[in-house]
Amino acid sequence: MIVTANDPDGSSAISIHLKTVRLFLLALILFLHGAVGNDDYKEITHYRSRPDLSALPMTLELKHKEKLTPGYIFLTPYEIKNPGPYIFDTDGNLVWSGWGWSGPGTAHGMHTCQYKGSNHLCFFQGHQEKGYSRGHGIIMDNRYRIVRSVQPGGGMSSSDMHEFRPINGGRTALMTIYQPQQYDMTKWNIKTGVGWVMDSIFQEVDVETGAVLFEWRSLDHIDPRLGFTPPTSTDTSGSALSPHSPWDFFHINSIDKNEDGDYLISSRHMCAIYKISGKDGSVIWHLHGANPSFRNINFSFSQQHDARWLMENSTHTVLSLFNNGFNGYNQTHDYSSGMIIVIDHVEKTATKIREYTPKEPVLSSSQGNLQILPNGNAFVGWGNKGFVSEYAEDGELVLWGYFSQDAAMNYRVQKFDWDADPTDIPALWAYARAVSDSLTTLYVSWNGATKVKKWRFFGSKKQEGLFKEIGTTNKAGFETAYTDSNFHRWCYVEALDAKGKVLGRSTTKFTFVPSPELSKYCGDTFCDYAPDFGNPNETDARPTVPPPATHRPEGWPWELEDEEDEEDDDDDANDYDGDRHRESQHEGAQSIGEHPKMYSQPGHWLLPFVEVGSGLSLGLLLLHFFNRRRQQANPFQRGSLVDDTVNLKFSHLAYHMPWWHWRRWATIAELRRQKYFPSMDRQSNDGDIDDGL
Repeated sequence: MIVTANDPDGSSAISIHLKTVRLFLLALILFLHGAVGNDDYKEITHYRSRPDLSALPMTLELKHKEKLTPGYIFLTPYEIKNPGPYIFDTDGNLVWSGWGWSGPGTAHGMHTCQYKGSNHLCFFQGHQEKGYSRGHGIIMDNRYRIVRSVQPGGGMSSSDMHEFRPINGGRTALMTIYQPQQYDMTKWNIKTGVGWVMDSIFQEVDVETGAVLFEWRSLDHIDPRLGFTPPTSTDTSGSALSPHSPWDFFHINSIDKNEDGDYLISSRHMCAIYKISGKDGSVIWHLHGANPSFRNINFSFSQQHDARWLMENSTHTVLSLFNNGFNGYNQTHDYSSGMIIVIDHVEKTATKIREYTPKEPVLSSSQGNLQILPNGNAFVGWGNKGFVSEYAEDGELVLWGYFSQDAAMNYRVQKFDWDADPTDIPALWAYARAVSDSLTTLYVSWNGATKVKKWRFFGSKKQEGLFKEIGTTNKAGFETAYTDSNFHRWCYVEALDAKGKVLGRSTTKFTFVPSPELSKYCGDTFCDYAPDFGNPNETDARPTVPPPATHRPEGWPWELEDEEDEEDDDDDANDYDGDRHRESQHEGAQSIGEHPKMYSQPGHWLLPFVEVGSGLSLGLLLLHFFNRRRQQANPFQRGSLVDDTVNLKFSHLAYHMPWWHWRRWATIAELRRQKYFPSMDRQSNDGDIDDGL
């Protein structure tokens, strides 16, 4: 550092140095942001027919198709560009993207549920906090319409992500709530003021009315000193110093209910599973954790998730859970796993009878689930690690894959049967490299549709021409591509079920044809995304603003329509099947194409209004001129003095009226016949005119 006489302390040099450092850090951040953005772009799947949608690709490394349980894979990734509920098939293809459909924020725990006698989608939707959420429960029908939003009651926080589970045919729902609460924290060395804890609460609520049917609070039944996660010990524990960072001593993450009306809950930070009385909320027993009710024979677990009842009688209880064995700070196991445990209430013991281990060592520090399927198979979601797996009833691994490897978070991955009929229609994008002697490639998808087996394509030379069938192909994944050897200016597609029944139809689409300059960088069946501005190997390229267009762009719909003549129409009538005729749904393009010149002159539509206004103004001026001349030339219409006086009064009143007043333009006789005068006129005229009459 150089110190000058004018800057004896060197502050200017320090300032310059700090500015240089800031600029360097800013450039580094922008570079890393661009790198991450490119990586994210490559890691997600894009669709040409639905460019608004994107999804993390699901990669399946192992699959024994004949041993898999039928159904779809449900997941709700977040901390990605398009978070939300997603459905995939067991081939790893996207079936439905719920991004944007389900509402703002993130979704968690999507599963099927019964509501009003039919199958629905149920999940939490809301805002993600650190270790918990704020939001509400969503019930969506098989057309992907939200039919019910469910909230907890009792004058407290909105519901939490860890459980939204409609039960009893959808009449009631189990919900978790994370509520900050003032607490005496002197035992934890917070002595100069009140401390804060996060009270883990669950409720059973009436779905229709919102009435709270049952409520349980952890602070009422569990001593916080029994926990294994003290304040400030993890990223989700909280500091206990403010309501925005309460100490999460319990951390409830699942609820289940049995036929007797009792509840089973999992506490991550207590490392314990609790059976709660449905009558008074008391703890009937708890598995693992501090001072457990049973002696573990051959297992342990920690930081667990997703405890579920599988079977229960007077002497034994069988339950499942997902053992994390790690919370990001403290590790108790070499890998995470799913477990099935039998509790012997007579012997007061607990025994692990099955464990579902990962194909490779996977240690999930958060989230995860174990789902026992109807045929006895087990489906496991590996929490924040993004792996999915399915096991046969005998424990054989029959599916292993991933949708993300540390690139996204996900709470639960589950498998269900699902049959949907979306309110939306198929989406289509048609592409040809050139107008003549070119292939036409069509990309089609239908977000959320589960019954489509085939696609049938139609093409025409004119938007409202006769369409002919150009081909049929099997549905292949979320988006199916079909290439025809001929060029078709207009296309549409029909979705067919297994019996050939038409399920839906796209709108009529104009085929995209790149310009000659762009065409040389495009392929025969698609034109890929541009990686940057300018030409290849061009440095410092920037976007440019082209001059105003003096002619229609090549390939614009109505220019192509102008090229058609009567002879071409006759050929179309012979070549295309009249039974396949469809009318275009693009109403705006037709009207603009018929009157292009009118829209090229912005002020043309004002001329009629200007002409009418000018005529009315001139007429009023002429009328005013002649009326004034008439009054000045002959102010008295009758010979008597009385009549002359009255006429003068009426003339004087009318003359001083504003030009827009009706009396200004009335004759003396009409004024004499009027019996109505405004109150001001009555006061000034009653004594003058009426007395004279």
